[in-house]
Amino acid sequence: MSTRPGPPRNLPALLVALHEQEHTGTVVVSGAPGGRIHLRGGRIVGVETPGAPGVETILLNSGRIDDAAWTAVCASGGVTEGALARELETRGLLPRQEFEIVCTAAVFDGAFALAFGTPGGWEVTEAVPTASAGPSFTPRRLAAQTTRRLSVLAGLWGAPPVELARSRIRPAADFPVRIPERYATLLRTANGRRTPRDIAFVLGRGVYAVMLDLARMNESGLLHRDRPAPDSERPSTAPRRRERRPPGGTLAAGAAVLPRRTPGTHHPHRTATP
Repeated sequence: MSTRPGPPRNLPALLVALHEQEHTGTVVVSGAPGGRIHLRGGRIVGVETPGAPGVETILLNSGRIDDAAWTAVCASGGVTEGALARELETRGLLPRQEFEIVCTAAVFDGAFALAFGTPGGWEVTEAVPTASAGPSFTPRRLAAQTTRRLSVLAGLWGAPPVELARSRIRPAADFPVRIPERYATLLRTANGRRTPRDIAFVLGRGVYAVMLDLARMNESGLLHRDRPAPDSERPSTAPRRRERRPPGGTLAAGAAVLPRRTPGTHHPHRTATP
């Protein structure tokens, strides 16, 4: 007597099953932060979540491309998969190799951000177009990389990384004048209201890269962190577009809510780590 396998017990199990089926589609994840995981032939080509900057935010907020150029690229039909890379390269805005690096980084960073999410549910839909440039990854590789990143941060921070993820960061009262420019930029952006995720959106950097720098800066006494309030679901204070930095190295200000997510509704699961 044969039995049919039951539904996947969690999101990682679902992704592994879809990989084995060589499924093409999009998994819409509900919860906080939620997001969308894009599969082509069972392999992951994109992860979009309000918990981490996506490809567009990285390119615009890091200053690689300005708003007008990006709008022109999208208006020329660049929103379809593969077309973005071609259009950016044709216009001399970004080499294909650099775009592939940004897309790859966004996939792994999105998976990392989902690891901090509150369990919700999922829905498997038809394929939704996403910014991608070719690289694709197995669910097991993303899960292994996410686990490694969490382990590295736990060792540096000395506490579960979720504590750092939810902390409001501001500069320590006294810190050396001569510090790496990357650290100085983080200190200018930290204003006591922003979490590492917020700072990542402001700067157009990956959440993991920002958290890694902050953990190292904390070891050097450069940071003061305020523990999060009991209500950890408050909206992000990170603007979607890059803000202008005040002159004279003063702390950056301003606040805006992150883009609204589109949650799924089915199949509750136990964890949201891809």
